[in-house]
Amino acid sequence: MKADKKKTPAATATLDGDELRERVAKKAYERYLDRGQLDGYDLDDWLEAEQLVLAELGDEAGEKD
Repeated sequence: MKADKKKTPAATATLDGDELRERVAKKAYERYLDRGQLDGYDLDDWLEAEQLVLAELGDEAGEKD
């Protein structure tokens, strides 16, 4: 019997730490630009970008299954 594949944040294994960090940084910068370059939201931008990137990676991993 085959083991069930579960979609987890382990999908990030396809990226190394530097690639993941670069992707999150790019997405956070896009959030900053979208807001009109207002300062003071860097942590919010980073955390939101991180969630978005991890969700994208999960979706990409799901497409490969």
